[in-house]
Amino acid sequence: MSGRTELRRHLSLAMRMVAVITLLIGFIAFDVIYALMLYIRPELFPADFSPWFTGWDLLITIGVGLLAAWLASALAIRVSRRIVAPLNAVAWAARQIAGGNLGARAQVDLETPGETRTLVEDFNAMAERLETMARDKVVWNAQIAHELRTPVTILKGRLQGVADGVFPMDEALIASLLTQVEGLRRLVEDLRGVSLAESGHLDLQPRPVDLAAEIRDLAVLVEPGLVQAGFRLELALEEGVFHVDAARMRQALMALLDNAQRYADPGALKVCLRREGGNGVLAVVNEGPPVPDAIAKQMFSLFVRGEGAAERHRMGSGLGLAVVQAISRAHGGEASYAHTAEGSQFILGWPETPVWRFEPDILC
Repeated sequence: MSGRTELRRHLSLAMRMVAVITLLIGFIAFDVIYALMLYIRPELFPADFSPWFTGWDLLITIGVGLLAAWLASALAIRVSRRIVAPLNAVAWAARQIAGGNLGARAQVDLETPGETRTLVEDFNAMAERLETMARDKVVWNAQIAHELRTPVTILKGRLQGVADGVFPMDEALIASLLTQVEGLRRLVEDLRGVSLAESGHLDLQPRPVDLAAEIRDLAVLVEPGLVQAGFRLELALEEGVFHVDAARMRQALMALLDNAQRYADPGALKVCLRREGGNGVLAVVNEGPPVPDAIAKQMFSLFVRGEGAAERHRMGSGLGLAVVQAISRAHGGEASYAHTAEGSQFILGWPETPVWRFEPDILC
């Protein structure tokens, strides 16, 4: 309150001083002009004319000065109210946010000047982003704890059973434990990749790569698991050199194939690589039904899984497609989803030219 009063008082005093000084300058300027005219052309004036102040002139000047000061003060109060009220609202909202109330927002009315309105709107946008980040952090921590709990609990239970002599340490148990450890490793690696991308530190080492050959080598490794799950892997690869980080591209393709193996219907699973309008495009296409719109709009966000997916695939973390998006953006592109006559397409795109542009279509 004192700050607001102080600003109003300063504005009022400044405008009163400006009004009075302007009035005095005007009167003095007129007197000087009359004096010069009297000196240069005395015949234009009566013989008893004097350019200097008289008693009546002084009274009129004081009266007009007081009126001008009053009008300036009233105008200053009105202007300061329109300026100070939004600033006071921003200050109140800032104190609320500093105290932990991240939902506080500064209010603005229709009479607020444009620059002040912009300040309030920018402050509210910043507060909205801060609240979203804080909410996402809570969700992130809860999701990480949830994803880590299951494999850690299983590992602890199995090892405790071995220590107590309940479970024999045979090959089947070791394979089961290794499966849980692999799940943990992949979860940690996905978290690391997404965290690096969020902080802008997902470093790439792009170089000219025969990406088709890299994909064929990876396909040899993953095809047995896909065949066992009922999929038929098909490759439609455009030959040539792409300027990418080969290791990150393999990581992204592994995430797309793993996502298809977990959630798509068994059948043909196509991996397509091509150039489209000067851009590189890598896509995994399955024959399954389209993803619901509510999920499709956010499927490349953190911890997003379709309805019932968590129950059907407990080892999934909801991070795979977020990693794909992070790698695509690190290459200057964007990951996207489209459903066409060929099926559901999960697309990773990056620019071979400075500007990324791609409209999803039938890739292969």
